[in-house]
Formats: sequence, C-alpha cells, structure tokens
Amino acid sequence: MSAELAEQLEGFKSWCVESKKVYGSQLEDGDYVCITANLEPISSSYIVQMFNAIKNEHQIEWFSAHILRHTFLSILIAEGAAITTVAKTIGDTPEMVMKAYAHSLDDEELKATKILSSLIKLK
Repeated sequence: MSAELAEQLEGFKSWCVESKKVYGSQLEDGDYVCITANLEPISSSYIVQMFNAIKNEHQIEWFSAHILRHTFLSILIAEGAAITTVAKTIGDTPEMVMKAYAHSLDDEELKATKILSSLIKLK
C-alpha cells in the first residue's frame, strides 16, 4: 500500500471516529470499513445511488463501477503491471485478463492510458 493511500484511509478512519462521536458511539474493531454519513454500512443500492448522483451532477452518460474497474485495470496494464498481478488483484486468471484487456496493450492506447494515469492523483 502506498503512503498516499494509507494517508487517505487514516483520514477516513478519523472521519468515522468523529462521526460516531456525534451519534454518541465509538468505532469498534468489528465495525464496517465503509459507512454512510448516518453510520450505516454502505450497500450496493447506496453505491448505485452515488453513481447516479455523479452521472446527473456532471451530465455523464456512461459511468458505472464496471467502467471504473475496466479503466483501473487498463491503467495497471499500461503502467507495466504483470498480467499475473492484475489477474490476482481481480481474482481472475491471467488468460482471462489477456483475453479481456489485450486491447490495452496497443501502443496508442498505452500512451493515452499513461497520460490519463499521470493526471489521476489522490488528493
């Protein structure tokens, strides 16, 4: 895990602790990692609602968890991550990754994906 990701997760944990204090509760070891503002575990319907809100707010026609997954994996491949590592990350076989993402190995697409990757930074 990168230091930047660890910092983001620590910040989220601090938010969780403070949010629970507001409701007179405290963060327990067995609590869910991802919770909503009212301290409920994030459900699949909540995620769909968030994607729809983002799509509507930014007038994005095509936006889904699957598109984010595909973009993430394409960036990993473009940045030179081993196919076996990418497969392990998503719980798939290297053969399936090659079949599904072989297009990501195209030179021009690699260039475009590297540019996109350099623009995406956690803040």
